[in-house]
Amino acid sequence: KNFVTIRQSLEHNTARQLRIMFLLQAWDQPMNYSDQTVEDARSKENTFKSFFRAVQALVRDDYLSQEVGWRMGDVDHKLAEAYLAARQSVHENLLDNFNTKDAMGALLKIINEANAYLRTPNAQPSTLLLRAIATYITEILKVFGVIDGADDFGFGSGGDGAGSGSESYIGAMVSFRENVRNAALAAAKGGDTEAAIQAILKTCDGLRDDVLPGLGIRLEDRPEGTLWNLEDPAVMLKEMAEKAAKDKEVQIGKLEKQLVARTKEFEKVKNSMVLPKDLFRTEEFKEWDETGVPTTMANGDPVSGGQLKKKKKAIVKQEKTYKDLMEKSGNNPQGLLDSTQKEVDSIKRKLDSLSL
Repeated sequence: KNFVTIRQSLEHNTARQLRIMFLLQAWDQPMNYSDQTVEDARSKENTFKSFFRAVQALVRDDYLSQEVGWRMGDVDHKLAEAYLAARQSVHENLLDNFNTKDAMGALLKIINEANAYLRTPNAQPSTLLLRAIATYITEILKVFGVIDGADDFGFGSGGDGAGSGSESYIGAMVSFRENVRNAALAAAKGGDTEAAIQAILKTCDGLRDDVLPGLGIRLEDRPEGTLWNLEDPAVMLKEMAEKAAKDKEVQIGKLEKQLVARTKEFEKVKNSMVLPKDLFRTEEFKEWDETGVPTTMANGDPVSGGQLKKKKKAIVKQEKTYKDLMEKSGNNPQGLLDSTQKEVDSIKRKLDSLSL
């Protein structure tokens, strides 16, 4: 079976992501469907989302009460020219055998230009210009079937979702206040200000990452402040699940590397604990000299001269290894071995918990 149905693909991706993936490829040529092309479509979707959120945050402010116009001179003009060039490029590409791939490229390019514009030091962005760009991109994506709804720009919030209703918001805020209050009270009793600060920051992150997404609210902490937007709770929860799965995969990978390293360290310590004179006191031999060098094989044959040299070198090497171990462990190699074993066991338990 070398094909995937749309229905099967929708089990792992949204309809919007698939549409974007189709648009990023030529309609009259064989389409490449793979993890890479789907991931690329997701990345492009996030690019659109991020830009729309940035513009929504600007529009949400009372920007008309401020000075309206182009306050950054050539920087504003450069973005305006890039916007007009993007419109022309989209128009020409659609006339050219409905070339959606390059048309989408023109939209993404003007978004990159706008993002660079917003990162200008001491920026005073032209909200009207950015809104015009966002509105135009939305209009084209509506033509492509990527966006529906009546919003001027953006993907929209996607409906009320399961977290709608004032009770949900009130409950979230009450719980947040209680957690912050408890952290402050604990600090007041114990006098640990640093712990209180960390607890409050953790609570704030929990509100952003765990509570508000279920209510369809996305918060983004940026240097210039926190942005908020309304989105579909189902989509946000799915994003959270995918991120958690990826984070778990990364964590498992790190722990597996740690396990290999600590297991090697355990074996190294264990082998280093062997006394140099006991290194070759095995069933392979039956007689040794005073330094532990084997002289007679188990069958009574003498050890050859070449083997004697190798065994002596190995014992000298073991003497250095043993000495280094004693210095490293403070003359307590068994304690070092036990602590290394505990580290190995701890990593194994963490891996087991993540694998459940």
